Amino acid sequence: MKSGYTLVELLTVIAIIGILSSLGYSNFQRAVAIARTKDVAYNITAFMEKTANETRRINDTLCLKKETSNKLIVFKSSCENVDGNSIRFDSLLIDPPVKINTTTDNNGLEGPNFANTDAEFVPRPGVGLSCSPYEGFFEVQYGGMDLYGSSSKTKHRNSYIPQIKYDETSNWSKI
Repeated sequence: MKSGYTLVELLTVIAIIGILSSLGYSNFQRAVAIARTKDVAYNITAFMEKTANETRRINDTLCLKKETSNKLIVFKSSCENVDGNSIRFDSLLIDPPVKINTTTDNNGLEGPNFANTDAEFVPRPGVGLSCSPYEGFFEVQYGGMDLYGSSSKTKHRNSYIPQIKYDETSNWSKI
């Protein structure tokens, strides 16, 4: 009698391996989405802080506008004076599928959504005063998933806070 495996046994093992692999792959995709969303929240936070520091350094007003769903532009001008001839000072490009969310619902964040209302950075006299707008946020979403990131500033903080929200019903968590 020959020893070995039957075709049914081999197909069963292959099916089990396939099922386990697909479960691991979907978890891997979710982990990548979370990491990319956190990265974008950090990048926007750093970009906002850099813009505030540049405002203080050059002692002039800068305006941060959303140009597209994946691009932020800083102009050397007040937001009401930005036009086609305004000087572009800096920019931040966000890689898809993460995009800037233009929702009018604050989604639990304080202040205006800077994607809809521009963020104006004005030099303020005094030590330790931020040149940033007093409050507001940028919110991003990963593709069509219920996964959100944000960079927000409240009246009570002098800096931006990167945050993540894993679905519509969860609260924002600092990263």
